[in-house]
Amino acid sequence: MKVDVHLHTVLQRQTPEGLVRQLALTVPPQSTVNDLLAQLAIDFPLDSLLLVVNGRLVEENHLLQEGDKINLMPAISGG
Repeated sequence: MKVDVHLHTVLQRQTPEGLVRQLALTVPPQSTVNDLLAQLAIDFPLDSLLLVVNGRLVEENHLLQEGDKINLMPAISGG
């Protein structure tokens, strides 16, 4: 099943081809956002990530569907 992943700020990847901000990935059926994070080897605390699927904030156990658009972004705090 294919999904599109958008990586924001520090989650973007530096590759020989340059900075990667968007990926088209194939994930197994019944994959969750957490499975996707593992596949991408995202080493970032879950409680500091905003997980957005198709424009809606979701939990890490959210079940992905064919064609989903996933945005992974660090939560920003300030004051």
